[in-house]
Amino acid sequence: KANIIKRDIEMGGKDDDLLAPLKVTGWDRIYVPTSDSTITSTTTQTKHAIVGNESQVLTIDLPVGESVESEPGTMMYLTDGIEPSIKCAGCFGRCCSGEACYDVSYVNVGTSSSVQQSGYISLTPNFPTAKVVPVDMSSPEVGEKLLCQQGAYMAKYGDVTVDFKLDCNLTRCCCAGTGLFQQQLSGTGTVFLASTGTILQKVLEEGEKIQIDTNCILAWASTVTIDIRKAGTIMGMIGGGEGFVNTVLTGPGLVLIRSMDEEMFRHALANDKMWRR
Repeated sequence: KANIIKRDIEMGGKDDDLLAPLKVTGWDRIYVPTSDSTITSTTTQTKHAIVGNESQVLTIDLPVGESVESEPGTMMYLTDGIEPSIKCAGCFGRCCSGEACYDVSYVNVGTSSSVQQSGYISLTPNFPTAKVVPVDMSSPEVGEKLLCQQGAYMAKYGDVTVDFKLDCNLTRCCCAGTGLFQQQLSGTGTVFLASTGTILQKVLEEGEKIQIDTNCILAWASTVTIDIRKAGTIMGMIGGGEGFVNTVLTGPGLVLIRSMDEEMFRHALANDKMWRR
């Protein structure tokens, strides 16, 4: 299968052996560089790189004439010749999807005094400990449309539109953990999501089902259907710590999950319960 999550760095050798119990389930993690990593470019030209284990930094190669858009407050540094501007297109849809009403567009206009053909921009998420998750929207497992939790979007390059989807099924929007308004990303470019916790990915086969904790869903392809199921017996629902229902995802398509969402992170900090996960 094609690798939907674009990896600039792949771990090899012993690390792959240690991850065998995870990979045999069909799940995989997001890889980040370490000092002893085996660096392998997955494309002839790497467009972006993500570094760090927590509060990650995304660096994008930006040739003259090209642009990157991001949510406000994510810029870490720019090279000379890259000019920021505000874009308010799709304001209503962006607000309903949990984003600010405008995007910041960074365009490499070039400099007459510089021989450098490409510029570089580095972005980092707005909240602490967050991971950056790049998704190739043109992948067949995504199908040019990705649904996410509100506020998941961080940045994009290429053809990507940020909008919202209204889920009028009361059972799903109240109990499945996806809400009434979902973020809808569409296009053929590359989008970067931001989320706390450890991120895992899985491509569900046609008709394949998997149960997810309602707090752990990050994003899913539009071809994936969502339902709910009782979280065990009456005693299990009361004492199991997972609530009354779990979310059931049915393939085909990409699913991204996280071990801790932003709200859970804030709650753990407020109650001094960082040991929980």
